[in-house]
Amino acid sequence: MLDVFERVLNANNSKLTDCNGEPDHVHLLIDLHPDNNISDFIASLKSASSRVLREKYKTVIDKYYWGKAKLWHDSKCIVSCGGAPLEMVKQYIQNQSGARE
Repeated sequence: MLDVFERVLNANNSKLTDCNGEPDHVHLLIDLHPDNNISDFIASLKSASSRVLREKYKTVIDKYYWGKAKLWHDSKCIVSCGGAPLEMVKQYIQNQSGARE
């Protein structure tokens, strides 16, 4: 999945600094280029990753989602970490449960 995120990030002149997740959400530390609209950028990440997941896990997803249009929830939490030391934010993300891909 990281390769999908990387493609979207590269297309938006941005960089994935760290990531991890839990069963129901992901944590991404992104160095986002200031020309990007954050909401549009997150929508692009969700759309691209949804397409790949639907292709890769079609039988499983079809079994549980019954053709529903969305894999990702509409909500998002975006937090600026401008004042926090970057290493502290990375440590927080790395300490979240879930394995990296």
